[in-house]
Amino acid sequence: ETMGRYFDPVIRVLIDLLRQCMPQASDENLFWCYHFLSGALTLSFSETGRIDRLSGGLCASTDHEAIYRRMVPFIAAGFRRVCEPGSGEE
Repeated sequence: ETMGRYFDPVIRVLIDLLRQCMPQASDENLFWCYHFLSGALTLSFSETGRIDRLSGGLCASTDHEAIYRRMVPFIAAGFRRVCEPGSGEE
């Protein structure tokens, strides 16, 4: 209930802004891309230590600067690819 009341209106504004940036994108694709973004944000900023263990210490789940430098281009590329015309949407 809290998520619906407080976060959903903000997400709907975000979807509207994305729709303006990518007018060719279907609403379905925009919502899926947001869903994937939400999952990436949740895992990346929960500082579980999983990437620390998987990478043998090469990466640190507390390194927010490293996350930011990589996540922004990664997510942007995903939105562009999924939302481009002819992306294979069924």
